[in-house]
Amino acid sequence: MKKKLLTDKAKEIIAELSSNYDEIPLIHPTKDSWSIADLFIRQWLNNMSDGFGMVRVEEMYRMLCDNKHALIDNKLVSRDGQNNSGFPLWKDYDFDRFNE
Repeated sequence: MKKKLLTDKAKEIIAELSSNYDEIPLIHPTKDSWSIADLFIRQWLNNMSDGFGMVRVEEMYRMLCDNKHALIDNKLVSRDGQNNSGFPLWKDYDFDRFNE
C-alpha cells in the first residue's frame, strides 16, 4: 500500500508545533501514542497552560482548530482524546468546540 504524503499545510503545522516543543515529536497518532497535535490539544483542554515541554500552547491550540480539516485529512490527530486519568477531552474530532 502506498503511503500518503503530507500536504504542504500539514508540514507547516508540524514545523510550527515542533518549534514549540522540546522533544522529538510523533507526527501521526498510534494506538499507544499521541501525536504532537494531540499533545498540544490535550495540554490546552486539560490544563489551559504551557507545560510538559510545550510552549505557546493556547496559540498552538487555536492554530490547530483553525486547521482542523488539514489535521484530519493528513491523519495528524486522533479521533478521540482523553487525559491521563481517562477523562474524555474530545470525541469524533470535536476538539475545536472550545475554540472561542
